[in-house]
Amino acid sequence: MTPLYLVDDDQDVLDSLSWMLEGMGFASQSFTCPANLLSAVDIHAPAVMLLDIHMPGMDGMALLQHLVKLQSPIQIIMLTGHGNIAMAVQSMRVGALDFLEKPADGDKLKPLLLQAMQVSEQAYAAHNQHQLLRAQLNSLSPREHQVMTLVLAGKMNKVIASELELAQRTVELHKQKLLQKMQVSNAAELAWQLAKHQLRAEDQLLVAGEELK
Repeated sequence: MTPLYLVDDDQDVLDSLSWMLEGMGFASQSFTCPANLLSAVDIHAPAVMLLDIHMPGMDGMALLQHLVKLQSPIQIIMLTGHGNIAMAVQSMRVGALDFLEKPADGDKLKPLLLQAMQVSEQAYAAHNQHQLLRAQLNSLSPREHQVMTLVLAGKMNKVIASELELAQRTVELHKQKLLQKMQVSNAAELAWQLAKHQLRAEDQLLVAGEELK
């Protein structure tokens, strides 16, 4: 199951939450301050966090901002007392998944935790796929980058050969090799993967152009 972290400077709150979650079938790990959590867990792995807003030192909002900046897949549900609703709403603008007023209502908490776990796993998988695509793009030779860009522009092999002053068979070989490196079967699939992860073939054009000079 996706790890579940509890962060609150009040040990009584942690004990109460942990007991309630255990009754729901959730195992959790408690921390009395953000610093303890940051030194103990992998923030780049999927997880869900119930996070108090007000704490001495680094508070909940600061920890949230830190994790968002690092593109952590951890999904955060803020815990707030009465009168802190405005700050809780602000936390959602920063990147929190949702917020709950203390004491947390178990009927609301359980489905929210299940949703957060699913979102975290999906975010983790998407990040890994994005990194894989970047590595694949970086593995292409400068010439393969040029051919890929022209292929994605919809140009035929014959036209690409003319523009790059290459034999058509050479273009076909470059195209075949770059599709293999990108682990796709055709240009349409390649275009879909790049668009899905907001990557462009042109991102490497300057480097490719410099190396070809």
